[in-house]
Amino acid sequence: MDLTGIITGSVAVLSLFVGLPALVLRFIYLSKKNKQTAEIEKLRYQKELLELEVEKEKVQLLRLEAENKKYDALIGE
Repeated sequence: MDLTGIITGSVAVLSLFVGLPALVLRFIYLSKKNKQTAEIEKLRYQKELLELEVEKEKVQLLRLEAENKKYDALIGE
């Protein structure tokens, strides 16, 4: 076997056992990272939705208090 064959074989083996797993693992890492980013966005939207629900309940409470004052005034007369 000549030197070129040995070098070519070594490069092929290194590519198979180092390059290919590095490439596959990079895609797996990027996939997980994108999934985590999507999950964070989902949680952020859920938080905003819950904050809006709290504001809605506050407004409803204020409306009920105003209605209660109106009925108290009617009963008081």
